Amino acid sequence: MAVNNFMKRIVGRAKKYIVPILALPLVLGLLGYIFPKGNSPSNYKASVTISTGNYGDPLYTKTKEVSVLFKSEPFLKEVFPEMDEEELTDMKDKLLVEIRSDTVFNLSYLGADQKETFTVLEKIRDTFFKKDKNQFLKREQVIDKNIKALKNESVSHDSKVDKQRFLYDLETRKLEMKAAEEIEPLTALDSGGVGMTPKKRAVLGVLIGLALSFFIIVVPEVFREA
Repeated sequence: MAVNNFMKRIVGRAKKYIVPILALPLVLGLLGYIFPKGNSPSNYKASVTISTGNYGDPLYTKTKEVSVLFKSEPFLKEVFPEMDEEELTDMKDKLLVEIRSDTVFNLSYLGADQKETFTVLEKIRDTFFKKDKNQFLKREQVIDKNIKALKNESVSHDSKVDKQRFLYDLETRKLEMKAAEEIEPLTALDSGGVGMTPKKRAVLGVLIGLALSFFIIVVPEVFREA
């Protein structure tokens, strides 16, 4: 009997407040759809996957060190000399480095405009490749110089075996050397995971409205019953 009375009061309360109960989810859903996400939304994610080089450089051939390099102000200042300190700090927050292995990492950048997001990461990537290539060539030149010097060096008959072994080691090292390379091309797509789309915000608004409507109808009667 008490349950029946409780349900009757719920139904009566629902009828009494039918207009705000129906309007609340609709209004919140509409507000969710049109409500701006913020002053500087990040809707796009540019991404590129890179394999580090193999030439013995302590900075450019180790993914952990490379991840620090990309976040360093001197490197970013070299890429974007026109930016002030505040802009560089904002860029660091939007620049992400995901280490996948000892030799592979993913570099990504979040931005509001697809073309601009792509261009920003493209400049960062190209600057890294340029610096990496310079370091690679320096190491390669050193090995070439050593190979040439060793070939021109006159040695005794007893030392010929050692000379051949050293040459073999140097030439093998040179063959194994490589500069950094792009293994997954640079793309800029809708991030999907950064912020909510208008439709998702509208659905969330409706759900919140339904929850509030439930509280308006049920909670007062629950306290009254108590």
